[in-house]
Amino acid sequence: MDGKLSPEEGKKREESKEGYITRWKSVIPCPPVPDTNLASFLLREMANHGGKQALVDAVTGQHYTYSDICAMVPRVCANLAAAGVSAGDAVLLVSPNGIEFPIAQLAIQLLPATCVAASPFLSPDELVHVMRVGMARWAVVDESVLGVIEKVTTMLPNTLREIWVIGSSSKSHPSFYSLMKTERWAAWPPQVENSSFNPAREVALMQFSSGTTGLTKGVMLSHRNLLTLYMQVKYFVEDVDNKKKASGEPDSEADILSRVLLFIPLHHNYATIMFNYVVIVGGCCVMMKTFSPHSFFNALQKYKITYAPIVPHIANFLLHTPLLKEYDISSLKSLVSASAPLPPSTKQALTTRMDCAMRQGYGLTETCATVASTIPHVYSKMGSVGRVMPYLEVKIVAPESSKGLPPGEEGEVWVRSPAIMLGYANVPGATASPSALKEGGWLPTGDLGHCDHEGFLFITDRIKDMIKVKGFQVSPRELEDVLRRVEGVREVAVIGVPSPRLGEAPRAYVVPLPGEATPSSQVLKDYVAAARLPPHKHLAGGVQVVDAIPKNSIGKVLKRRLRDEYLRAEAAKKTAGPPSKL
Repeated sequence: MDGKLSPEEGKKREESKEGYITRWKSVIPCPPVPDTNLASFLLREMANHGGKQALVDAVTGQHYTYSDICAMVPRVCANLAAAGVSAGDAVLLVSPNGIEFPIAQLAIQLLPATCVAASPFLSPDELVHVMRVGMARWAVVDESVLGVIEKVTTMLPNTLREIWVIGSSSKSHPSFYSLMKTERWAAWPPQVENSSFNPAREVALMQFSSGTTGLTKGVMLSHRNLLTLYMQVKYFVEDVDNKKKASGEPDSEADILSRVLLFIPLHHNYATIMFNYVVIVGGCCVMMKTFSPHSFFNALQKYKITYAPIVPHIANFLLHTPLLKEYDISSLKSLVSASAPLPPSTKQALTTRMDCAMRQGYGLTETCATVASTIPHVYSKMGSVGRVMPYLEVKIVAPESSKGLPPGEEGEVWVRSPAIMLGYANVPGATASPSALKEGGWLPTGDLGHCDHEGFLFITDRIKDMIKVKGFQVSPRELEDVLRRVEGVREVAVIGVPSPRLGEAPRAYVVPLPGEATPSSQVLKDYVAAARLPPHKHLAGGVQVVDAIPKNSIGKVLKRRLRDEYLRAEAAKKTAGPPSKL
């Protein structure tokens, strides 16, 4: 014996030290991630789909084929370079969903420059923050946000060297369409083969975290991060199709993903993942700028949509809307929900009402790739967000000690993968190396959950949202699931509020169903108490019936805003003092 460990023994030794690690298990190994420019690779993949429709505007019907994209992206890239945009520069991209968005993003990445993708619904102050974090010197913006961008340029003078406008012509700025149409050819792909280009370190895309707890952070995703996402999706699609064939399932993933309705904002990672699925199967993305009920159902019917990504509050709307009876949506094969937890009861009810399958996914902007996913009849388990996906590992740790926990025990979810972000942009002390990542390259997600022996992941709640009542940990999500059962309740959010007696107390915000009797606060309190929940889970912080619950652009509840509003109201009461006795 020479004292050296075999790779298998080394792996076991590592796992015994780190705790139980959940990985993708398959007899077919995951292929290596390509070491190249993301856009260059995607264009080569798209070329395989030729003249098939790739992008369609849901309102106008204007469309581009895969061949169109493969022709226009290098052209836009060459024109950006001619205008002075260099490799390594940052280009701000602000636009609602549209067929030009993917072309602009790919052209920027092909240079290779960094695409700084931001929400078109930001205020000038919020965009100033994005500009400072992203350090953008160029911008491609939709005409609908040009006014906001121009305000930003007065707040940050001499920052943007040029602004290209998508939409109607602007007297003061060149049109993005001029970049698409001007015949300027350069070596393709430009600068990609430069020996200094490092796919693992070059930032291809900067997306912004959801910002539910403060200012948004710029998440830096490298070409390698995004190529890992692509390879994950490609491998997963092939694996699911193989299992469907073996079990006799009729619809392939290409059938299900043939026409996808996308209103999820393209600046968000959820939409990035969906776009990868569509490209892999040669499907078509029908783009909606924003969600509106009639437009959504009209697009489902008009374009014979087969697949629609949604978020939980849209799922809740679909459960109750009478519009469902007015449209033919028989083409719809599946919905998928992500960005926030979907209650199992909602998932089951929606499957029945919409007469289609229901999938679920779990991930973070920081993980780039999907962490776990469900596929009905293939990878699905009640209450789970799905099976842990290829190209990444998950372990559960005790929040206080970071000690690895065995299957079934609840703790914080940690993730490790070549898809994990490079770090946060221009935030002192918040870079991924070493601050955001733990020893061994693990990313703490901030989510509480557990894995089982079969590789399925279950999410309980956000750790920061847990309510500490007399030393007991109370999950807001558990109380929300109970309150949703009350007749007349449409939406609910539960937070913890300060309590002199309890430390913190659960408080519920409830949106009633329109047209139905609004349940009183006492009825809601009594319902929770009658649900056989222990006293520390009762709604001692009160119940407030509201018209709406604040959410961000992808439907995540802004619980921080609810807490801030509650604290302001309580402070105002104290300032006002007791009512005067006349």
